[in-house]
Amino acid sequence: MSKSELKVHETKSRSILKAVSFRIVEITVTTLLFATQMDSWTAFLFALAAESLCLTLTYIAERVWNRISYGRHVYSGKNCEQCQ
Repeated sequence: MSKSELKVHETKSRSILKAVSFRIVEITVTTLLFATQMDSWTAFLFALAAESLCLTLTYIAERVWNRISYGRHVYSGKNCEQCQ
């Protein structure tokens, strides 16, 4: 069987776990960056830094999740028997 014939299915619980785990990281980063009072220009720079950091962390998190097999089934054929 060639790789082109294999299909991957991710469960809803895997998607939810990924979303929640990364949201925790984003909330932590934002809280740390905006914990002090600042002027609007400084706030903008911090927001830019936060978004840049979150973009980088999103990329890293996706690469890590690609290595985790929880909730992901590789199968061939029409339907995934484990996903029914």
